[in-house]
Amino acid sequence: MNAPRIGLVIGLWYLVAPFVWRYPFGFLWWHSLMIGAILVAISVAAQIGGGRLHGWLVMGMALYSMLSPFVHGYLSLSFPLWNDLVIGVVMMATGVAMAAAALEYGGDAGERSLA
Repeated sequence: MNAPRIGLVIGLWYLVAPFVWRYPFGFLWWHSLMIGAILVAISVAAQIGGGRLHGWLVMGMALYSMLSPFVHGYLSLSFPLWNDLVIGVVMMATGVAMAAAALEYGGDAGERSLA
């Protein structure tokens, strides 16, 4: 499993979700685009550099995604609510996998061990 690539796919999903689910233009539209752009940037940086920090950043984005329907008050809109909750859980698992892979392959330096 290549967790940064899965993170990239999740980020791309957040970028197209407003169009697929037809979010109302405004906060939710920009909210999804912001999460997607940040997640794509983190995933590309993880693919290039490695290290545990990227996994922790993805886990932070996942936590924000799962809490945002409650914080920003869009519980009545089912598509954005379930998108952020379900994809947030998948994103959390991806972040854990990214951080764990960095431990297995050499820690913060991102160096791959030959053993």
